[in-house]
Amino acid sequence: MNDIATQTPAPERATPSPRVRIDVISTVVQRALPNGVRMEVRPQRPVTAAWDQALPLFEGWMQSAELRVRVSGLTDSPFFAALEIEGAKVGATVAAAIGSAPAEAGAGPLSSFSVELVVPLALLAPHAGKRCALRLVLSPQSSLAGGRKVTLARTIFVGIPGYGPLLSALDLLESTDSVLVDAPERRLFDLQNPEEGLWIGTGKWRLRLFADWAKLEGEPFVIDTKPSHVFHRFQRDDDAPAVVVEDATRRAGGRRTYTELVLDSSHPDLLPIPEEGKDVPLDLTVEHALTYGEHTAVCTWHAALPVRLRDPRPLLKSFQRLSAVGIDFGTTSTVAALYQKGYRALLRLGSGSAPAAKSAENPTYLLVEDHERLWAEVERAAAGDARFPNLLRVVRGSHAAREAMTDSPSAVVGELKSLPERVLSLDQSPQLRDRERRRDFLLDESRVRILVRAYAYLLSRAINRPGQDVYLRYWLTHPAKFDERARKLLEEEIRRGILLGIPEGIPAEEVVVEMSASEPEAFAAEVCPELATYAELEPVISKFGEMRFAVFDFGGGTLDIACGRFRPATEQEAEELGSRTVIETLQVSGDDHLGGDYLTHELVWLTHQHDKHLPEMEDKEVPMMRPQTVPPNNLANKPHLYKRSLAGRQNRFRFERELGLEAVKFAPENEPRRAADLSAARLDGSEVRLESLATDTPALHAKLKEHLQTRIRDGVKLMKSMLAIAPWGTEGDWREQGVTILLAGNSSRSAFVEQALADELGIPGLKVWRPGSTEPFQQVVLYETPQRTERGVTIVGVTPKTAVALGALKIANREVHLVRRAQGFSYFVGDLRGFPPKFVAIVQMGTPVSDPSVFGPHYVDFGKWDTKTPLRVSQEYVAGKMTSNDPRVSMIPTGLAAGLVGRLFVCVSGPDELTLALQRDGQDPLVTTLNLAKYMR
Repeated sequence: MNDIATQTPAPERATPSPRVRIDVISTVVQRALPNGVRMEVRPQRPVTAAWDQALPLFEGWMQSAELRVRVSGLTDSPFFAALEIEGAKVGATVAAAIGSAPAEAGAGPLSSFSVELVVPLALLAPHAGKRCALRLVLSPQSSLAGGRKVTLARTIFVGIPGYGPLLSALDLLESTDSVLVDAPERRLFDLQNPEEGLWIGTGKWRLRLFADWAKLEGEPFVIDTKPSHVFHRFQRDDDAPAVVVEDATRRAGGRRTYTELVLDSSHPDLLPIPEEGKDVPLDLTVEHALTYGEHTAVCTWHAALPVRLRDPRPLLKSFQRLSAVGIDFGTTSTVAALYQKGYRALLRLGSGSAPAAKSAENPTYLLVEDHERLWAEVERAAAGDARFPNLLRVVRGSHAAREAMTDSPSAVVGELKSLPERVLSLDQSPQLRDRERRRDFLLDESRVRILVRAYAYLLSRAINRPGQDVYLRYWLTHPAKFDERARKLLEEEIRRGILLGIPEGIPAEEVVVEMSASEPEAFAAEVCPELATYAELEPVISKFGEMRFAVFDFGGGTLDIACGRFRPATEQEAEELGSRTVIETLQVSGDDHLGGDYLTHELVWLTHQHDKHLPEMEDKEVPMMRPQTVPPNNLANKPHLYKRSLAGRQNRFRFERELGLEAVKFAPENEPRRAADLSAARLDGSEVRLESLATDTPALHAKLKEHLQTRIRDGVKLMKSMLAIAPWGTEGDWREQGVTILLAGNSSRSAFVEQALADELGIPGLKVWRPGSTEPFQQVVLYETPQRTERGVTIVGVTPKTAVALGALKIANREVHLVRRAQGFSYFVGDLRGFPPKFVAIVQMGTPVSDPSVFGPHYVDFGKWDTKTPLRVSQEYVAGKMTSNDPRVSMIPTGLAAGLVGRLFVCVSGPDELTLALQRDGQDPLVTTLNLAKYMR
């Protein structure tokens, strides 16, 4: 019988459970810092089983850091997992996170999974210096009973003494206005403040990131503190506008890591913003290359950096209740006054190096970095009815621009208030060259408008600080004598500029900008209520029941004069206006080409033209910018030296600075400095050293003093004429009628002004009285009070300059009301009469304005007249003393058709306007209107 062997089948192999496919492995050493920053170190390459990775064990990280191993892939069932190193389980057991089934072919009944295993770094200390296998222990049970092990990778743990890389400080600075006007930067605390932060709809903000590293010198590792990569929450891969954009070109390293971000607060992705505001984290991730021994890694730190965003619209009603802002938009400097927390404050537009006494006098200057971008950006905003144009690295304003005059005078545009007249009426655009691109440009009307708008925009940004009160009413002042076209242009563009700095959620119709008060009126509104309380004025106020004044506002670009009275309001005025006191102006006039800046420029010109220096200037071809007040001389030896040029403009400011000519106009004892090393610019772009300015300064000084005395006395004479014609209501000269002369404007501090007043007004030994002065009160006052602190509150000081803006604030808030009596005529008009012929004023200054449409006795008969004969006009009149060549008398064409003869009648139809009627036998009269203001500038 054949035995048949029975073959026992082999047992089936148990299917490992769970079945997994591992796709991604990552290992990272992570440390959380007390300031919320999370630091990580990971291998430079992706972790695979094909190569041994290295991880550092920094001694300083051991007690607070941890190893995090993340694994993801596919699995057929849920499971628990733990990490094993060299046969020992380390860390806790965790359940894998099971996701949905993948959409890949052949995946079968598998689901995605991920698991993160955390091991305190201190547990890995025994493995320092060893190459260890990292294994994943998998089991369906949390006890890991019967679990199987999957090798992930082999890791070298490198022990490193010392603290390891560590961020000691982190800050995010908002520096937009620091770039624009050199304002203080706001820190991260300010950006996160629930009551500050940023308004939504305020354009792009420049954020500067600073990360300071703890001591790195002598450490057994090297970290490149300049970022290799920067990521954030709003990262985009396309070219669409993003909420946040990093400027990678600004990255830097050293003892601190640095980069710049731009946050667009107007981006729609930030909406909606709840009424209480919300924190928007930037979620910044910054990577650095790390080297330790022969190994390389990536050191990364993460910071949430939330920024508080707020919506201004729910607060509109509270903004409507805020006070107005008073603004003195000056030729040299601009002052803005406003109420903050119930107290008056003066705005400082940037920091700069100005002394504290002048810190609120913000230079009306712009530094143009890139003129093409400036025109394009402002026009882009206007075309899209947008606000907050991005002018970063396009312009700088105020103190920052003024201080750039030393190095880049051709890129700085000053005297913005006078630009409309200079460019539009006189075609005297300065030759300019932007600083960044080094490209030349001139100005036309559209560019003048953009420059004024840009400055007003910077001013508005400073007034309406990010996340704080938004002011909706603005009261601007203007010179007493100002071209109407220029005034209208300024008012339009300042309004547009201020609107650009108002958050987009505020409707444009809520913003009110008015230019309704003259500068001397505003000055009187501030000074008179305070000055009237001094004992020195009590006798005249008691006698007349009011304070009578004449403001002599001698500023940087204009001389403004206003005669008037500060008096109680009548019952009717109090009922209608709600104000108990009134500033009533009786007569207003001025000279818009007589100011401190004009005088300084004239001193520069006279220095260049002085007979001791001019030969060298012409021999070395040194050009000079001609003042607006000096007519062209086509007979000059070298007229090309006085045409518009960059070199001529540069020399103007060099002469002014190096010779100290600004100081010369303030006191007779202030001599020009000798300049042995003055280098001047030539038309061909080269430089030449001047020698004559090192000597002969006494002769030059005498010439400059004579000029200053003449020019300032002209202004005092104009005021003297106005004092004589103002309808004070009583008899006698100005002193007998109790008039107090108030000196306003920084140029009024000049000792030349005091001397001119003494000479022309007949007050020998005049000493201008100031509050607290021991000098006798002679009815000439320079009102100035220092800043002080009372009960912890800063009370603003009042100066001849800041008083105008503070007065505008009072007028805007109806603390004082303006009443204007109908203004009389501003000039003397006449003809040469008698023998020898002398100028005779036929129409007197102060003549009341009449209706020119009705012929009557208000038409003054000038006698037989040839229309080719000009009228003679003056702002000063001395009977029997003014000859045909008197420089005080201007000849103005009649505007009538030439070659006609008839009888000329003249009617005063406005303070600066005449209506002329030429009557001829048997024919209708020829009538024309003549505006004298444009001729008398």
